[in-house]
Amino acid sequence: MGKIHTIKDGKLHIYVRTDKYKGKLKSDKYVGRTYIQGKQKIISSGSNNLNKAKVILSKWYDELQTMKKFDITIHQNSVKDLYNKFLVDIENSTEIESRTKKWYKERWNYIVKCSDFMKLKVNTMTATDIKNTYITWRFNRAKSQSKVLRGSTLKGDLMAISGFCTWSYKKKIRKDKLENIVKILSKKLRKQKTLRAGLDKEQYNHLLSVSRKRFKIGRTLRIRFERERLHHFIIFMVGTGLRVDECLNLHFEDIKMIDRQKTKSIIEKEIKLNENERYYLQIWVRKSKTEERWCKSVSSAYFSYKRLINLYKTTGLGKVSGKIWNVSSFREGLNSLLEEAKLKRIKRGDDVLTIDSKSFRNMFIQFMLDKGVNTTVIAKNCGTSTAMIDKFYFRNSAIESMLDVWLTTGRKEIKRVS
Repeated sequence: MGKIHTIKDGKLHIYVRTDKYKGKLKSDKYVGRTYIQGKQKIISSGSNNLNKAKVILSKWYDELQTMKKFDITIHQNSVKDLYNKFLVDIENSTEIESRTKKWYKERWNYIVKCSDFMKLKVNTMTATDIKNTYITWRFNRAKSQSKVLRGSTLKGDLMAISGFCTWSYKKKIRKDKLENIVKILSKKLRKQKTLRAGLDKEQYNHLLSVSRKRFKIGRTLRIRFERERLHHFIIFMVGTGLRVDECLNLHFEDIKMIDRQKTKSIIEKEIKLNENERYYLQIWVRKSKTEERWCKSVSSAYFSYKRLINLYKTTGLGKVSGKIWNVSSFREGLNSLLEEAKLKRIKRGDDVLTIDSKSFRNMFIQFMLDKGVNTTVIAKNCGTSTAMIDKFYFRNSAIESMLDVWLTTGRKEIKRVS
């Protein structure tokens, strides 16, 4: 930095930069530097004449002060510069529910992966900019991972971005809230209904039958181990109703194996419980998109968990400590199994639905509804709301099962899962 000339009561510094390229100054033009709205601001005068530069830079300084007086944003902040401040304000707000705070955090944990979107200038970005960066990136990423993007997923991301834009408007960083950015999606995506795809009992039994054959005929011990572990994962998921990430993040210490016959009083022990009534798992769900909770399983999950432990001990390929599955995903193995069972894609009405790990949670909820279990009990166990169950699952319940519950009297009460 060359000699510094100061004007405006020492608040505006004028100098020639000393950066060199191949032994010569990169520029002999005078630049001005000042500090405003919490940040340094530098601009070139475009002149190598000091007196002329002072006039130009003095005018620039006065314009900045006018902008500051009327609370006009001076600095060009990118999304990357401000999103953390937004999340902090969300977290500290007393007007936002804890579930909504967590939702914003999880959405932005994914949004920040799009580098082009994060580079956009907050005060000037438009809905078209968001479409050309984030939405384009979302589709390209899904294509590379052979996934299908649902309209509801994209709408959720755009709602999180819209919340950020509204916050920027209130902070006077933007001139508008950039409302209704969901309209950048096609009408088809905006109107797309969320389909909860799951297998019926006949299809589920067929899947398990194919799975048993696969893990028994595996060429190596490792292949047989991985296939049988997947088999137990499927039964465990259908028997608990956990979300995929909730299940994959379970540790052995989170699970208690309960035998109700052993916990009964001496008199009660005279009444023998059948297998389905007697055994269940009590699970502490430590990582969830909603909140930590206790969950109880049906007996099938109890036995799949017991056999999983035995598998680890007899093969020596797993540890009965830490995370119970010790994998980040079952996607590849599950897709191979579903393809072999011809259940990867199923036709339901006019729709062709894709089955994946998420389908097993849907099956648990649907099976419980078909048994007549109260939606409040199911919702509590699954960490969701009764409104969500009523909206996406109840309408699909087997009519025969529901009529059976409504019309039958004097029968033994169906065991509730809570």
